[in-house]
Amino acid sequence: MLTNSVSQINGFISSQRGKVNAQFRQKYHMMPPVGWMNDPNGLIKFNGAYHLYYQFNPYASTPGTMLWGHFTSDDLISYADGGAAIVPSTEHVSIFSGGAIQYNGRIAAVFTEHYENDGERREEIYMALSDDGMNFYGRKKIFDNESLPAELSRSDFRDPCPVRTGDNYYVFVGGKLVKENKGVIVVLGGSTLERLSYKFTIGPFYELGDMGECPCYRRIDGKDVIIASACNVPARGNDFSNVNSSVFILGEIDFVNGSMKVENIREIDKGDAFYAPQLINGDDRPVMIAWHEMWGKPYPTRDMNHGWAGCFTIPRTLSVRGDEVYQSPVEELEKYLVGYEGDGVPACADIRFEFGGDGEVVLSGDDGSVALGCRDGAVYLDTRLSNNKNGCVRRTNNVYDRAEVRVLSDVSGIEVFVDGGRETISSRLYISGKLTLSAKGCVSKPQIKQVQI
Repeated sequence: MLTNSVSQINGFISSQRGKVNAQFRQKYHMMPPVGWMNDPNGLIKFNGAYHLYYQFNPYASTPGTMLWGHFTSDDLISYADGGAAIVPSTEHVSIFSGGAIQYNGRIAAVFTEHYENDGERREEIYMALSDDGMNFYGRKKIFDNESLPAELSRSDFRDPCPVRTGDNYYVFVGGKLVKENKGVIVVLGGSTLERLSYKFTIGPFYELGDMGECPCYRRIDGKDVIIASACNVPARGNDFSNVNSSVFILGEIDFVNGSMKVENIREIDKGDAFYAPQLINGDDRPVMIAWHEMWGKPYPTRDMNHGWAGCFTIPRTLSVRGDEVYQSPVEELEKYLVGYEGDGVPACADIRFEFGGDGEVVLSGDDGSVALGCRDGAVYLDTRLSNNKNGCVRRTNNVYDRAEVRVLSDVSGIEVFVDGGRETISSRLYISGKLTLSAKGCVSKPQIKQVQI
């Protein structure tokens, strides 16, 4: 099991830089130089810079003993790799997901210590501090699991995300009702982060499956919005086609009396490559980043021994309109867009078009293609002919008389925004060679810009 120091791990990362196969590596989506990554962790804007942490195993392109990796960025598009940030200090421990908040002029990272050995398993909430976002100290446990109500699991209790509301701190934690085997969100609180107590539970809901994961909270446009992920949600119509999924929970939270009046719960993204989204603390805007992958599927770069797997989605700004949450790529992306007059489609592209009825836009390469279309008013993404070994067709829930579509593609990833971000579909694609585009049924010729990094 991993017990190396931060400096030892960063030395290993430095020794491996440039040794991975870069064929399908993303250009403007954040990803570590080597190894495996999954959930975004501790997303925070601090002293004018973004510190973006994530679940990381630098030693293999598979999950293993996990730690927090680290990116820094000034604009959420270009970024620098910061290597390892928070690592296990004892055997049989992984540093699982969590959040970060500005606390007494420092960054407080609140995270899960996951212990597993010889059939014993526990998950406990810890905190560590940093003055610069790079170096963490003062690690300590800040909540006693035995103080949870009896119906809540003490061993499936992870992914704490801290917020401040008024004079109090609240920490949203993924949890489970043991007897019912249903996912919930547990809310802890206190006047400081050093000593938290149980406050209340939100759920269970069908949409949280058998385990709530990665919850975070923000008030957006006059509504309380919780973002959460869930394990093993059974498919329901066009919803929850993956092993796991992520949802918006919209409503009003009463922190005093410990309850939430829910107005709407819906799946965040209809694709097969979006999980564990988290909001950035400290940004004036509600900005969300997710893992641009999904559990329970093949990972082609791992299977091809390329030495890496996983990346972030593009950061997305959220807004509430009625009882729905809209998503749009952060405005900072615009300064990286340049006109494109070349043949075909660049590997890093922003493509915009509109369907006025049934139609289809196809991106083709040497060994595969991906189709974006509209049929009977529903927009779909078809990745079955791309080389991702488990392609699928995913479509919107809503139907549109005129469907406005924006596509962000980046070497091996695709994110589709429909109707100004009312719905999104994210997937991965692994197509060799220069891409070409064919279109039918569009209101006008698709507009293509290159994302130049």
